[in-house]
Amino acid sequence: MNTRRILSRIILVIAGGVLLAGCACPGTGPANPTEKPMTTAETTSTEKPMSTEETMATEEPMATEEMTEPTMGWQADGVISDGEYAHEATVGDVRLWWSNDAEFLYLGMEASTAGWVAVGLDPERRMEGANFIIGAVAGGEAQIWDAYGTAPTGNTHPPDEELGGTNDIVAYAGVEEGGITRFEVQIPLDSGDAFDKPLEPGGTYPIIVAVGSSDSFGAPHTSRAGGSITLD
Repeated sequence: MNTRRILSRIILVIAGGVLLAGCACPGTGPANPTEKPMTTAETTSTEKPMSTEETMATEEPMATEEMTEPTMGWQADGVISDGEYAHEATVGDVRLWWSNDAEFLYLGMEASTAGWVAVGLDPERRMEGANFIIGAVAGGEAQIWDAYGTAPTGNTHPPDEELGGTNDIVAYAGVEEGGITRFEVQIPLDSGDAFDKPLEPGGTYPIIVAVGSSDSFGAPHTSRAGGSITLD
């Protein structure tokens, strides 16, 4: 009887060992089941990059015509209006204004005097070679001369007509008020007269200015100075 019990226990032990050998023990297998990695397409949807046209609307450049300045409103009336001239400068005792187009120079000049006021364009040696514009108001009447410098100094700026040239002043006006003499003058950039200096748009030219105490054309100057102007 005891032998049978012992044999039964041995058989049970052996059978239990076999069963245990066929079972996987916890922790001996893979920690997690094998998963198929998620593809790029599954993680993030592929987006077409936004084109330049979608990010910013294309703008056409503004036309040049929309940015141009108004046309100069020049008038020969002896009055200097705001915006009438493109440029302004003070040379010695003379205040100057000027503008130009492709054909003409528009010039304003004034000085504190009851006599004449003058500007000489493009002199070669002091007064010599300058194209002079000389204006005076005598007895309420404006007088103007297109003259030429024939020597460096002295009363050597006769009118062009006396030299065989022509008076090429297109338009002018002069006033004398409050102790100031003021003139506005229009002349050709290139008159073709040998006693006028040809001027070109964009050029820079020396000038001389002078003021006289008398309305007499031949009266000596009381002040003079030199400078330059640049045309558009």
